[in-house]
Amino acid sequence: MKKIIYSALVLAAATGCKKNFFNRAPEDQATVGTYYQTTDEVQSSPNILYAAPWFGFNGKAFLAVGDLQAGNAVCYAGTDGEFDAFRNFSQGNATLAVQSTWNSLYTVVAQANALLNNLPSAVPGSVPASVVNQALGEARTMRAAAYFYLVRLFGNVPIITDPAKYTGTFQTVPTNPVTDIYKFITLDLQFAEANCTHGDATSGHVSSESASGLLAKVYLYEQKYDSAQIEAEKVINSGYFGLMGLDVAGSYTGIFELAGNNCKESMIALQWTSNGGYGFGNQIQSVIADGENGNFLTGTGDGYGELGPSWDLQDAFKNEGDSIRRHGCIMLPGEYYAELHKAQGGYTCPLQVNEQGVHAAMKKYVVGTPADNNGQSAAQATSNNTYILRYADIYLIEAEAIMGKAAGVTPGTGMPLSTTSSDPTALKYINLIRQRAGLGGWTSFSYQQLLNERRLEFAIEADYWYDLQRIDGFNNAHHPVAISIISQQNRGDSNSAGTAANNYTDYQRNTVYVTPTDANFLMPIPATETAADPTLLQPPVPYVF
Repeated sequence: MKKIIYSALVLAAATGCKKNFFNRAPEDQATVGTYYQTTDEVQSSPNILYAAPWFGFNGKAFLAVGDLQAGNAVCYAGTDGEFDAFRNFSQGNATLAVQSTWNSLYTVVAQANALLNNLPSAVPGSVPASVVNQALGEARTMRAAAYFYLVRLFGNVPIITDPAKYTGTFQTVPTNPVTDIYKFITLDLQFAEANCTHGDATSGHVSSESASGLLAKVYLYEQKYDSAQIEAEKVINSGYFGLMGLDVAGSYTGIFELAGNNCKESMIALQWTSNGGYGFGNQIQSVIADGENGNFLTGTGDGYGELGPSWDLQDAFKNEGDSIRRHGCIMLPGEYYAELHKAQGGYTCPLQVNEQGVHAAMKKYVVGTPADNNGQSAAQATSNNTYILRYADIYLIEAEAIMGKAAGVTPGTGMPLSTTSSDPTALKYINLIRQRAGLGGWTSFSYQQLLNERRLEFAIEADYWYDLQRIDGFNNAHHPVAISIISQQNRGDSNSAGTAANNYTDYQRNTVYVTPTDANFLMPIPATETAADPTLLQPPVPYVF
């Protein structure tokens, strides 16, 4: 733990990237007093929090946790060391993706803390207080976002606010209870809500309403349905955001292209650029783009096809008749994409496509060649954003909060999947989501249907795992309903490689089913951390607020 905190304090500054999102203030005490001297410098101070520190989590770990172990994606055994362990819940404290997740998210925390601890005393009186408070609110929003991932992934983790005190003589760092971490997240977001400017997030920077939106999701996970509804309605009633392809121009597929960066649906997003190369660009395309046919799709020699869309996810789209969102998420043989290989008249998915043996390939976050993106993509680095929160989530949070409140669900116990709602407000918002997807409206819906709607809307955005994790109730160590759902997902491939013409359609699905245990719903703290600080393995210590 000490190693991660210290390394985050001495990261070298990076410059010259889009919208200056990689320009940040120096963090050592010798120079910080000469920075933060102008309004522009203070406004740019949170920029680093939107990109580079997240890199270790954004790529393989992001998808391994959120979609592979959730059953939305599959990979062959031996495809990749970071993915292998997540295909059958065998990840341990030495698994690389577990380590990179911990390291990356605590680097975000440390970067946010550096700004929060240094900025207030360094800013001259000539900089308006509102500008300072906006920067502090952004830092607390991104710290809250990192902790929201940490607590859901690891459970009890350390709350760190002043990294400097851990960089001298070695000190142990205890973990804090899940409930305290949620309180800490809430306080951060309440500060941001009160101090950030009101508005959308089209600048790439979060607003007061961005914080309200994330707070709504935090309250939903805690099953504080009244509070979740209040926060969701703050966002909805503000009028600052809209659904692409419904309230504003655009399409579902386009949200995940460069043209969709910081669109009206974007509430909190990581801001990547290919200009800085590896470590500064979005690496998701390189990981999941169709790697067959000579890496033709990306035009940069990558596109490794390390994950394929599971049979279970493909069937979920098919059973719902959901062709619009499926087209933006999954490529099927023979499908046409005008936005890819534009100079050649578009891209048609090869009939022999067969990533990871499932006769399909991933589309979401796949943006094509540098020419398709005005030069803003490179090997293992594209410039499209990664979403942490979209406005579509707010509509579905509102619907679920209304349902949960009416059902009288007690926090810590799961809402039965058979729970139904015909509330007109809940129906209004869930049907707007379905309308954009080209689906018919409902007159009532069950909790199971709502969760499936969330799955299809956010597939391959690393969100479904957290829905499965919370089905049985907030902070519940037992997961019988989630285990039942997961154990029925087909995680297999097929019995043909799809290389012969008759194998494009003439194949049989192999069936692979995996049943997790309760222990699999949290990841272990990395061995490198617990070896240096065994206190991390001891019972959590209440946090002193």
